Amino acid sequence: MSISVLAWFFGGFETFKYVLIIFGFFISILIKEVNAKNEYLFYYNNGISKLHLFVYGFILNFVFSLVLILVINILLKFV
Repeated sequence: MSISVLAWFFGGFETFKYVLIIFGFFISILIKEVNAKNEYLFYYNNGISKLHLFVYGFILNFVFSLVLILVINILLKFV
C-alpha cells in the first residue's frame, strides 16, 4: 500500500489505480515469500495449493481495488 501511496503523490490518481491493483499485490506476495516462506501450512492442510491461494488473492485484490477506485471517483465528483 505504501508504494501505491507514493504513486498517488508523484503520479496522481490515475497512476495510483494501476499501481494498487497490479504492483501492490505482487509486492506484498514478494514480501511474504521472503519473510515467511513456510507459513502456508494451514492452506496446505485444507487442500489449497499456493497457486490457488495466489490466484484467489489476486482476484479478491482486483475486485476490492475496483470498488475502492469507484468509491473514490464518486467522492471526488462531489467535492
